[in-house]
Amino acid sequence: MYLENNDLCKRIKDNNEKIFVIPTCTIKHFGAKAVSENFVKEVELSRNWHWTWSKFYFSKKHKSYYYALLEGLPKFVTSIVKCLFYYVVFNKYKSKIYYNRANGFFNAMLGKSSWYRPKLD
Repeated sequence: MYLENNDLCKRIKDNNEKIFVIPTCTIKHFGAKAVSENFVKEVELSRNWHWTWSKFYFSKKHKSYYYALLEGLPKFVTSIVKCLFYYVVFNKYKSKIYYNRANGFFNAMLGKSSWYRPKLD
């Protein structure tokens, strides 16, 4: 869900191919603007899970499992600490965001597929 562009560019460079840049081209990304306001929080939870899962997967794919582990471990620990902090101060939503970050990393670390889907019912 994330880092597809990075992955494509890395594979192109690894094959000694060229990447062309069109300096006059602009792309505007509005970030979840197609999502109903009713689901913004749920999509944010999904984004946090998938971002950490994707970062681990990308690093493992192009470097190694241990590199991905060492690179992501500090954020994993920080996410757990923040999850607990926000839980204690009764901010359930923030706690869930950091839980999802830690959970995405943990699932990638275990080699599980990307499975988290937002609850849009």
